[in-house]
Amino acid sequence: MRNTRHASDVGVPTVASALPERILTAAAELVGQHGPQKTTVAEIARAAGVGKGTAYLYWPSKEKLLLALLAHELVVWIRSVRAEVVHDPERLRPSRLAVLLLDSWRHEVVELIASDLYLRRVLAAHRDSRELLERSMPMELCVRVLPLMRREGLVRSDTDAHEQAYVFNAVMTGFVVGKVTERADSAVIDPAAALARTIRQLLEPDTAPTRSQCERLLPEVLEVVDQAVANLEEMTYGAAAPERTVRTRG
Repeated sequence: MRNTRHASDVGVPTVASALPERILTAAAELVGQHGPQKTTVAEIARAAGVGKGTAYLYWPSKEKLLLALLAHELVVWIRSVRAEVVHDPERLRPSRLAVLLLDSWRHEVVELIASDLYLRRVLAAHRDSRELLERSMPMELCVRVLPLMRREGLVRSDTDAHEQAYVFNAVMTGFVVGKVTERADSAVIDPAAALARTIRQLLEPDTAPTRSQCERLLPEVLEVVDQAVANLEEMTYGAAAPERTVRTRG
């Protein structure tokens, strides 16, 4: 059964036991070096200092382990963005949130999801996992949060909401492609500043949102984010779920 947590539980992420975490860390290193197809469960287990059978206790196949690894890497990414927003709620302003996404972009994860042929076949065979991963991408989460921003006045309301979501995604995609491909003109242009100006002009109201508006919106944003993390963790640690514990607030 899925463990449910509330967005008010800031700083109370679910923590997996050390053993599956160690296996996933080893998997990330080996997959990064050799690619998912050439990396074997035996190699991952050996690098983690456990027997191959131990890895299979948590993930019954290499495919399940790879899917768990993708979910785990997405959780790391989402939590890094979440921590920044909790520390400074004004980073919920669309222009600042866009820059945060650009700066934190984990292109290795996206390349694995979108480009590796072996992994694409794995994802095609596990449709539910693929759809969960796609829905949990930070940019996709931002698009889902846009209507909340619009309601609270962080996004202008004189244009169509669906069009705003499309524009945000399209602009972000363009800037991310520019970052990943290391365009030559990035040496004379500050991509982050250009992105902030673009999103500000396209989406934000003439009057800049206040900190209190951002703080009021934060709990609902965290609810969306934390639900995505909970879903990804269930995918990551499915068989390890009985060993998971909850960190209490100090």
